[in-house]
Amino acid sequence: MTWRTIPKDDAWKQVTLPHVEGLGQRVWVHCHCGRQRLLEPSAFAADVGVLMETPLLSIAIKLRCSACGEKHVQVWPEPYGIGRA
Repeated sequence: MTWRTIPKDDAWKQVTLPHVEGLGQRVWVHCHCGRQRLLEPSAFAADVGVLMETPLLSIAIKLRCSACGEKHVQVWPEPYGIGRA
């Protein structure tokens, strides 16, 4: 599976911004060029202009990197071990 392929099962639809917020995590937005940001889910939704219930994969497919301009952006819940202490 490539990173741009939508999985055939529906599990990916369960990972939404409220789910990430409920876990006490932030949204990790990163591009292959190395640009990355950790954002609060509600602030991210407001900045991007999406509904909170939108699955993260659907958001990632529509984003473009502000540094390199490519559409190689990934949106994941904050990985363990980075960010907050």
